[in-house]
Amino acid sequence: MVLSRLKRALPRSKLGWVLAITSVLAWGVILGMIGFVLAPTMGTRDTIGSHDWDQMESHRYLVTKTILAFHQFPFWNPYACGGHPNWGGFESGTTVVSPWFPFYLTMTLPHALRVEVWGMAVISAIGAWLFASLFTKSHTIRALAVVAFAVNGRWALQITSGHTWHLVYGLTPWVLYFYDRAVGADPSRGPPRRRYVVFCGAFLALMVYTGGIYPLPETILAVALYGVFLAATTRSPRPVLVGLAAGGISLGLAAPKLLPVLEVLLKHPRLVDSPETLDFGAFVDVLTSRDQDMTSMHGGINAWGWHEWGMYVGWAVVVAIVLGAFVSRGTRESPLKWAGLALLSLGFGTFDPHAPWPLLHQLPVFQSQHVPSRWMYPSLLMMLGVMAAAFEKLLVRSGRARGWLELALLPGVAWVAYDVATVSRQPTVHMFAQHMPAVIESTGPFHVDQHLPPELAYQYDWAPASLSAEMANIGTIDCGTFPAFHNYFRDQNGHIPGLGAHGLGDPEYKGEAFVVEGAGRAAVTKWSPNAVTVEVHGARPGERVVLNQNWDPGWSASIGKTENWKDTVSELLPGGEETIVFRYRPPTFWPGVALFLATCAGIVWRWRRVRRYASRA
Repeated sequence: MVLSRLKRALPRSKLGWVLAITSVLAWGVILGMIGFVLAPTMGTRDTIGSHDWDQMESHRYLVTKTILAFHQFPFWNPYACGGHPNWGGFESGTTVVSPWFPFYLTMTLPHALRVEVWGMAVISAIGAWLFASLFTKSHTIRALAVVAFAVNGRWALQITSGHTWHLVYGLTPWVLYFYDRAVGADPSRGPPRRRYVVFCGAFLALMVYTGGIYPLPETILAVALYGVFLAATTRSPRPVLVGLAAGGISLGLAAPKLLPVLEVLLKHPRLVDSPETLDFGAFVDVLTSRDQDMTSMHGGINAWGWHEWGMYVGWAVVVAIVLGAFVSRGTRESPLKWAGLALLSLGFGTFDPHAPWPLLHQLPVFQSQHVPSRWMYPSLLMMLGVMAAAFEKLLVRSGRARGWLELALLPGVAWVAYDVATVSRQPTVHMFAQHMPAVIESTGPFHVDQHLPPELAYQYDWAPASLSAEMANIGTIDCGTFPAFHNYFRDQNGHIPGLGAHGLGDPEYKGEAFVVEGAGRAAVTKWSPNAVTVEVHGARPGERVVLNQNWDPGWSASIGKTENWKDTVSELLPGGEETIVFRYRPPTFWPGVALFLATCAGIVWRWRRVRRYASRA
């Protein structure tokens, strides 16, 4: 039976064999490119990244340590900033619901990091291939779209700098693919399937769980623009309704993470200014300059480093996209083009007070974003789809010579892949160049230091290191893991609203637990990230015991409701001799779980109902 199925799957004509061989060779080019770009990360496999990597490695290490060493869900981070929500942070806890969770539990941190980076590169390539397949049957043109998107210059610069949220852009083509299939505006692909609406929502939800702080809102806007323009060209509300349905499903599926994130953002809004601009000359450099390393300097860039702007794809891809934009017309191609150009206009930043970006930046979600050059990445993907549609029209006209023409074009795509890969490889040489901290991992006694002890300072950068403190089971007030308490945003005295905990070296530090009034004594007798046991002796009823962690409404106590005392966790004592267990759980976590289960139940109910009707027909 297997042999017969295989025989039926084999090509039955010379042209079919040519196309099959082209497909295999195209994927050889794609995988070869990914391997070439990321090969430097495999030279020494026990190293980690620097710059922003410390923050992201700290988030990943905390998940593993909390689960394996303390057998708890990673709700709270007690190690940085005097304690802050971990599950409620957009960029923290991102490996729990992800394909890479088993690898982080079973591998060393350096090895798991490499699995995640390599794996997301492949997932991005597959997604870009599927997205391009919506507009062309050519394996060669799909490969061109993949090599221009998946691991281009922007991808390499961002990942090398430690912006792991950029990996989540690898899910954007999947969202657009399933959305387009769910709308079903292309009759040649058959009627739309309801399951594609669910898949679209599921991938949007996955972007929440994996920390797509920039990719998620940009992808949502990309889908919204495409849907609105598509509704106009098809004169049907279906594209808008499909987008709303996928969005509703994504909200339900992401609720256990999304609701705590929204809760934290409402309490600690991340509002940043974004005056950055990009002129046309710099824009050309962004796409075509071969000098695209972490230390590169280019004119026309007025903020941040080159790693926030560079996106090398080369002149061949630029020319192909421009020609495709001029040539492409159609029910789906035109909406995709106008949506892509709209995103591109956002990438030029605040070149005028009434430009698209400063206007969009006034909306609540986008007030927390800056560096508008990031909009160019999803814009590139959409314009590559437009390019693919234009090439498809040319290939259709070639008739029976199409297969041979595709095979002839493949060396050109291979050259583009090598060109882009050569530039992308420049920064990846430095991606994992930092040795692991020489720290003995501990779960022993915990205390908070005001500053990272010198012996734990394994790297020097713009933000304090956190990974080494987590390994040593020490907390620090200095931190870079939580935007609301980040050192970068504090005043000259190191203060910021909501930061109430103190550390060794601060005159106000009174221990990890203490009684505010009287002669009572408090001591931590059992400690874990989400639960701390405090014993109190010699106190008077009504006195206040304080846990040296920043206040959050998710804290509770075994003897009653906790209170905010000078931005720390506290409880009034009913007696002088008490044992109190302080626990942390995001208030919206269980409502989120309930919404998730209700959404899953609704999907299953709808699926079974459709199947029942289909069986009766």
